[in-house]
Amino acid sequence: MTITPKTIQIFLPGGDPRGIRIAEITTRIVQVIEVPRNLLPEFLTMPESNQVAVYFLFGEEDEDLDPKVYIGQTGDLRARLVKHNKEKDFWERALVLVSRTNSLTQTHTLFLEWHCLQAARKAGRYSDQNGNSGSKPHTLAPLAADCMEIFETGEILLATLGYPIFSAVKKSDPSTEEEVFYCKVAGTDGRGLYTSEGFVVLSG
Repeated sequence: MTITPKTIQIFLPGGDPRGIRIAEITTRIVQVIEVPRNLLPEFLTMPESNQVAVYFLFGEEDEDLDPKVYIGQTGDLRARLVKHNKEKDFWERALVLVSRTNSLTQTHTLFLEWHCLQAARKAGRYSDQNGNSGSKPHTLAPLAADCMEIFETGEILLATLGYPIFSAVKKSDPSTEEEVFYCKVAGTDGRGLYTSEGFVVLSG
């Protein structure tokens, strides 16, 4: 992804910064809506809940385990989220990718679900709860190009809202000039460095 300046707008329909949040890049038609699980009934009354969508269910990390995510797509968002609310325990927040012009089709979302799952697994930041790899639908080149632009927008908006699902945690590179910090006490031998995300403890 090419990094260029962008203007992102986040709207709080309830006025609460930890409530429902609607994020969009002002020049694009894609929105990502963050919905706390306890506010799901409120979201289901919003017109955005009646769209074809790609969605992400996020759960808090357990001790010594990666945070969890489930990636899905649907043509009936309200029914699917109600079903997940009854049947899946792990998630605490749903992030929903929709079009402001209601122009996403099932083909878009099938492709995006498949691509998002591959990208999330490659990044390795979240433990996905899908259980399968999805299937890549037959997609004509112009539609696939549209999907990749939607994916790029969704990636930026998810990260802006605090869910950098498609970005791998930075790893140490001995060839760089970065300052590495060490901690060696009482059988502990740790290394870490500061990144744009904060302090990262390196594996091993």
